[in-house]
Amino acid sequence: MKKVYFLKKGSDLKEAADKICSLFSDLILPEDKVAIKLHFGERNLDTSLNPVFVRRIYENVFKKSGSVSLAETTVLYKGERSLASTHIKLARDKGFGFAPIDIVDGEKGNKESIVRMNGLKEIKIGAGIQKYNFILAVSHFTGHLISGMGGAIKNVGMGLADKAGKLEMHQAFDLEIDKNICQGCSVCGKDCPASAISIIDGKAKIDFSKCIGCGKCVSVCPFSAIKVPLLNVPSKKLQERMAEYALGILEGKKSFFINVLTGITQRCDCVNFHQNPIMNDIGILASDDIVAIDKASLDLAGASHFTTPEINPAWQIDRAHSLGLGEKRYELIEI
Repeated sequence: MKKVYFLKKGSDLKEAADKICSLFSDLILPEDKVAIKLHFGERNLDTSLNPVFVRRIYENVFKKSGSVSLAETTVLYKGERSLASTHIKLARDKGFGFAPIDIVDGEKGNKESIVRMNGLKEIKIGAGIQKYNFILAVSHFTGHLISGMGGAIKNVGMGLADKAGKLEMHQAFDLEIDKNICQGCSVCGKDCPASAISIIDGKAKIDFSKCIGCGKCVSVCPFSAIKVPLLNVPSKKLQERMAEYALGILEGKKSFFINVLTGITQRCDCVNFHQNPIMNDIGILASDDIVAIDKASLDLAGASHFTTPEINPAWQIDRAHSLGLGEKRYELIEI
């Protein structure tokens, strides 16, 4: 059985970070390039990862390797996190300016690396993550509208895909242009790498026979007129692709995982408003096994909180296990 370490709620954040870091510090060598994969959360959300905890993690890791960055990607929907420059500003405003911040898929989310895997469809990830050989995923465990839950598998698999990869996972290629919002400014067309957008009768129109599904237009539209149909994909398919992306991203790299089970909300940290937690704080989990830590997180939080007739959050765990990413059987060790 895999070991999952459990630090109960109530510990001082800095002391908690020190205890967690002692579990994996020997894995980090001076020559390692470490990406601490985070989700900074939206501006008006106050239940996302605490920067005090993350800073202490960063300081501990920096003592072992001087090459450490906080890593993220741009998002599909329009907002501060859809461009790298505004994403970084948001992260700094929320207290994460203590470390270098690397938005690994570039300013507009199309800095891409294609990874081809045996027997699986290729994946499209932020090219910048390839320069790191160690991924430390610090994940805020939450619910999620489509996948039921978000933990380490989602933080790595969805969180390190570029815009095209996220579109592919969601099967959301049929972008929609709201003609009531579109101003016909042609910014999207000028920035389209496939010349798939033109202005007709004063409104933007996408030629889907040319569209390559990169999602760049979503980021550059100054009026938020281009919409992504994110909720159309079946949950099981999305969860399985998240696990496959996690496999391709982690393959050949060193890794360790920290799941923070505090401020657990029904929806993920992509919402830009306050959410009330749906349960009491549980604590912090740590493991070198991405499957075991997500399984333990789901067990401790209670799968019933995240399961509906259409969504079983364990699908991502089952798929990751079947791919050989880790073990579902674990030993919970309190520290």
